[in-house]
Amino acid sequence: MDNPLMDVEGARERLEAWKAKAEQRAAETQAASEGLQALRITAGDDNGIAEVTVDSSGALVDIRLSSRIQRQAPEYTQTAVLGAYRNARKKLAEAAAEVVSDTVGSESATGKALMAGFKTDDEGR
Repeated sequence: MDNPLMDVEGARERLEAWKAKAEQRAAETQAASEGLQALRITAGDDNGIAEVTVDSSGALVDIRLSSRIQRQAPEYTQTAVLGAYRNARKKLAEAAAEVVSDTVGSESATGKALMAGFKTDDEGR
């Protein structure tokens, strides 16, 4: 048969290959989504005053303060908490990039779309 459009068996094989590839992409995307949703990151400030935990959305879910805060002005504590939060968000973006890279690939359209929500303040978010 010279006409590839009339080759039923070839068309069936191409359709099966397309279906298998779509199923694989769906499974990879699901794995990426589950991995990203499970992220929970803890980081501290550079001086060990504050430690915060953020969830997968970057929301603050826990904070721990050193007893050293009792011996410093409140603005230093504020700076420490904000520094810890920035560090946690940066680590969250790094962890998310690893999940995406291991599942759907960081250069894929899906990977880029998933990573768009994990930009840190330093990256323009």
